[in-house]
Amino acid sequence: MYLGQRNWIYSPSDLCTYMQSPFASWMDRYAKQCPQKDAPLEDTADALNVVLQKRGYQHEEDLILVLQNQGKSVFTVAATLSKEEKAKETLAAMTRGEEVIFQASLELPPFKGYADFLVKVPGESNLGDFHYEVWDTKLSRQVKPKFLVQLCCYAEMLESIQGVRPQNMAIVLGNQDQATFRVDDYFYYYQSLKRAFLTSQAEFNPDNEPALALSKNHGHWAGCAHEILVERDHLSQVATMSSTQIS
Repeated sequence: MYLGQRNWIYSPSDLCTYMQSPFASWMDRYAKQCPQKDAPLEDTADALNVVLQKRGYQHEEDLILVLQNQGKSVFTVAATLSKEEKAKETLAAMTRGEEVIFQASLELPPFKGYADFLVKVPGESNLGDFHYEVWDTKLSRQVKPKFLVQLCCYAEMLESIQGVRPQNMAIVLGNQDQATFRVDDYFYYYQSLKRAFLTSQAEFNPDNEPALALSKNHGHWAGCAHEILVERDHLSQVATMSSTQIS
């Protein structure tokens, strides 16, 4: 997330963070809205994360090769372009009917992001007798709920451009298996989550930290969460204590 000229702009990943840990989501906002020299620090990327990032890039390149070997042309939105230019380039590529668009820039305020792949499929839309579906690459060997939330967010952005919600969305896993899902099967949960997230952002209060002990995963704020719990000598530090016992 970041503060635009007037309003906050969020990514699909911000929704996933909120789904897993409202505390981590709150900390993301706090760190950007209330920067201080003594403010808590998020976890730094370790060597494993760097390796995984490189493997993620390679996974994308591998899929490009697979698609090209299937006879599909792949258009890449250049990383060197400005945010505004990337959005224009994406729209132009969709209008031309490129078969596959890599690193497409999508936006539906207050959300903005870059989809790994847009894949052209038959079906009427504002673009003509075709429209696009979203494909994502993940190193994981199994589908996680956050992957589907992320794709639903991209699907909604796509709908705002092409005038039709894509019927399917796909995830290409680390073992090269492709998992395809119906967007409508997950879209209404996504909408509910999005409403809760936007409400939390609209009501953000830097003095009202959400309860952090009720979630087991705080993402890149795990170290900060642990320090707070230790400092407060919270009951969640007891190994055999469950969240229901704490509450």
